[in-house]
Amino acid sequence: MILWFSLVFVLFFKASDGKAVEQVHLSLSGNPNEMVVTWLTQNPLPNVTLYALFGVSQDSLRFTAKGNTTGWADQGKHKTMRYTHRATMQNLVPGQVYYYQVGSSQAMSSIFHFRQPDPSQPLRAAIFGDLSIIKGQQSIDQLIEATKQNQLDVIIHIGDLAYDLHDENGATGDDYMNAIEPFAAYVPYMVFAGNHEVDGDFNHIKNRFTMPRNGVYDNNLFWSFTYGFVHIIAINSEYYAEEMSNEAKAQYQWLREDLAQNTKKWTIVMFHRPWYCSSKKKKGCNDDQDILSREGDKKKFPGLEELLNQYKVDMVLYGHKHTYERMWPIYNKNPFKSANPGHIKNAPAPVYILTGGAGCHSHEDPSDHIMQDFSVKALGEYGYTYLTVYNSTHISTDYVDTSSTTGKFLDPFVLEKL
Repeated sequence: MILWFSLVFVLFFKASDGKAVEQVHLSLSGNPNEMVVTWLTQNPLPNVTLYALFGVSQDSLRFTAKGNTTGWADQGKHKTMRYTHRATMQNLVPGQVYYYQVGSSQAMSSIFHFRQPDPSQPLRAAIFGDLSIIKGQQSIDQLIEATKQNQLDVIIHIGDLAYDLHDENGATGDDYMNAIEPFAAYVPYMVFAGNHEVDGDFNHIKNRFTMPRNGVYDNNLFWSFTYGFVHIIAINSEYYAEEMSNEAKAQYQWLREDLAQNTKKWTIVMFHRPWYCSSKKKKGCNDDQDILSREGDKKKFPGLEELLNQYKVDMVLYGHKHTYERMWPIYNKNPFKSANPGHIKNAPAPVYILTGGAGCHSHEDPSDHIMQDFSVKALGEYGYTYLTVYNSTHISTDYVDTSSTTGKFLDPFVLEKL
């Protein structure tokens, strides 16, 4: 009995002393031979070396990536401190499975694994916005299962995380990040801000994550990466909604340069607030804050739609509205329709997809929406968009119904470019 009590005490102490490793998640750096791992502790670890151990066998973690630490305070009442640790695993071979664990001499994580992305193979991505720790468990469970079945190469969360990361002095964010560890520690989890991340000047997005460091501010708010045949760009629509003119202008200049330098056959852009979708209103989702990034403001900042059209962006995905809707290719409010809405060839403008139905405090039923002329299909089921980039001529999307235990596919779509 004494031995059992001592063991329980030791385990409890190690798990609750604030030095335990939490919230392990992977992300892409933009370098095809690297993988970034980020984790968190509740207390500082002074005079301790942080690191990731990794290798091709869980019995032989032969390589070491040194970590670095950022201490930061939640902006709530208690100004709770947290400590984010980051390490970059380098010289990785595309397609190879690696095992890894992170921590220090005081505490180590479990051993996780990942397959280094292989640009010669199709990209398979889960894309969604607006996922809550409370209302989104069905989507979290389906993403965990898809990860176990090796169906995903990357997961992209297009704003509005946890609801909200900063709630309860950041404890909601901690709970959420621990809840998604069963997929985020195995597949790169890429994020950017929605309106629910604005609190404290995007404090939690800036400090909890590690996105590609190719944006102007190097702070996770906008970034891009290339994977095989596709270039994926994430931009911050909240600069416009919050009328942050200097930041919006800097992002516009960066985006223009990023698009100009892009040589990939496919280009996909993502942000949080929708430009086109149906709603209960006759004019659709034309809220002033939402369309500012599309149309701009002559006195404050340029809009982005003309730029995306100029550089022949193929697809745009966003969230914010808590439902799913796929649109025709659209430019300047005008849809370009063709004979087969499920297979579009050589689209003259971007195809738009609203994918904000992963599960949060409220959910929209498109059955009471006034469907716009540019709408192809709207669905009310909880779920996420499944993107596959096959090669230089074909990509596909589908909508995975996470309210179904089998993850049914509800909207198969192919985009072809010759």
